[in-house]
Amino acid sequence: MQKYQYANTIEHLYEDIALWEKEEGVQLFQEMPLNGNQIPRVLDFGYGFGEYLFAAANAFPNGMIYGVDGYPVSQKEVSQKVENDSVKNVKLINKVMYDLKEFEDDSFDLMLLYDMLHGGDGKLKYMLFEEAKRVIKPGGCLSILPVHLGNWRDRQGKKKAYTIEKIVDEISGYGFKYSGTCNIKGIHWEKCHTLYYIQKKSISFDILERADIMNFIKK
Repeated sequence: MQKYQYANTIEHLYEDIALWEKEEGVQLFQEMPLNGNQIPRVLDFGYGFGEYLFAAANAFPNGMIYGVDGYPVSQKEVSQKVENDSVKNVKLINKVMYDLKEFEDDSFDLMLLYDMLHGGDGKLKYMLFEEAKRVIKPGGCLSILPVHLGNWRDRQGKKKAYTIEKIVDEISGYGFKYSGTCNIKGIHWEKCHTLYYIQKKSISFDILERADIMNFIKK
């Protein structure tokens, strides 16, 4: 596997993230099961601070990447980066969304649910699965990064010990077929933007949590 030249120091953390968005992140998206489609329409729900959003934009310069997020700090930072870098293939929808009715049926080739399926009362997770079934095109891909598995909840809002097998079984019930994981693991970026770790100056790129990205194809 290709080696990337990360500094892996606190001082260069954000330079390492920018490198990931341009190199390793691009390779990650080029592994997505999109049947060679290089001009996909992509939806990143809960784009956070934009690492996956910008990696997808770099991977698919002729595609269109839609980002949804309701967190004002993320909105401000990512909007500023889109403007400063003159990113033409990203459209931000900066508001809280309780459904995806703004988007038409069968309108996306790829939908990202990364670090978005835990917490709360569990209702968001099932709404997103239901809406993914509607807005993803037949043959399109639902891609998830399953982290915080101890905080996932069932339909009754109760915490359950989710396993990879349980995730596959649950998402398959919405009309998707599991197609496996990418060779490159996804990164859980949370610590990069958590005040506790920033103040302690204890975070560098190499200690970020990585997890398998799971891909599901709509039947």
